[in-house]
Amino acid sequence: MTRPQRLPPIVERALRPKDGHCYRHCSRPLRAHRILLARPGVGWVFACPSGVVSVTRYAEWGDRAPTERVARELRRRCVPPGVVRRRDLRSATRHGPELGRAAERRLASRPDLRVRAVYWRVYPFARRSVEHRLFACFRHGAGEVVFYPAPSDSTGRDCPRCAVERRGRRR
Repeated sequence: MTRPQRLPPIVERALRPKDGHCYRHCSRPLRAHRILLARPGVGWVFACPSGVVSVTRYAEWGDRAPTERVARELRRRCVPPGVVRRRDLRSATRHGPELGRAAERRLASRPDLRVRAVYWRVYPFARRSVEHRLFACFRHGAGEVVFYPAPSDSTGRDCPRCAVERRGRRR
């Protein structure tokens, strides 16, 4: 088994998020936020301007899917951690032809390694007959994120960690 490695820059550029829209919540453009997730790969959160998460993606160069390690990292960033469920995580292997010629040539130089990706998508769910969605708060430093469920009509300002920090400043 080979240790996972950082993606070569040419492959990372090929995986860089493209434009998209929030189809399940609103029709506004998604923003791609690069996050520090599990080393050595790269993580992205795709969220609409109000903070509703469409999907979170992590990718690295390795010979095994990093699903369990990514799940642990996501749980550390979730309030409550139980929001991260195994059934919401999908792993995939990305291949050279879908990433473009330059990336394909680079990947061919190390046939023992593959681009391994993990996708985390939480679909809307009901709690006490109120629809909830997964929100992300990016106000905790560069590359940091806090995920939390909130009612669909939430303003995106309900981050539990921000609320604890505000209470601490009032004392």
